[in-house]
Amino acid sequence: MAENDLLSRDDWPAGQVLVQAATYNERENIAALIDAVLAAGPDLQLLIVDDDSPDGTGRFALDVAEREPRLHVLVRRGRRGLGSAILEGFMTARAHGFEVSVNMDADFSHDPADIPRLLAALDPAGGRPADIAIGSRRVAGGRTIGWPLSRHVASRLVCWFTRWVLWVPALDSSGGFRAVRLSTLDRIDREKFAQGYAFQEDFLWRVHRAGGRIVEVPITFTDRTRGSSKADFAETRRSIGELLHLARITWLGI
Repeated sequence: MAENDLLSRDDWPAGQVLVQAATYNERENIAALIDAVLAAGPDLQLLIVDDDSPDGTGRFALDVAEREPRLHVLVRRGRRGLGSAILEGFMTARAHGFEVSVNMDADFSHDPADIPRLLAALDPAGGRPADIAIGSRRVAGGRTIGWPLSRHVASRLVCWFTRWVLWVPALDSSGGFRAVRLSTLDRIDREKFAQGYAFQEDFLWRVHRAGGRIVEVPITFTDRTRGSSKADFAETRRSIGELLHLARITWLGI
């Protein structure tokens, strides 16, 4: 958190689960997202981490937070990046005493109604607890709606690379819908994370190498219908470089 960031009120209610969404120019989706997430469970709270969106996403969320105690907003000024926003959300959740953070996209490609299923997978009745539960498009029962062939191919290549080159035991390593046990952060190095979209694979790689347990829950991923994707060629190139860096560490230790 920087000195010139914009923050909602700091008197958060006590809670165990904080849902978080990193946003940039999501004004078309943010009002409906807030309603849907808070409706998914009476004990859920939501943190919006906005990178000072020019379309006013963060400022709109700040206004809503004035009358909704379960909504919290951090508008970051002077810095951007999906990975750093997610990590900052995790650290904010820990600072306020939460045990689990659920990360999701703000464009309704992830269904807020699936949040309870992810939470249940972290602590299955009579089963082995997990450190991360991924909302997965690739396990049996999972699917993707609305993607062109090019995105299917790119996603499958990244997931193949993460599973067979980085040795991360997950079928959907690039998915951003995840429930994370925050105590897991104590076991990993948080200083050199990938800052862009490769954060998703990087985080799983670090947790797995630290002995964390990863499970997957089938979801339906529906491509956004409002707003536009923030990924571009420069971000794609940076993410490829970050994944290759992880491969060098995995295989050569450098």
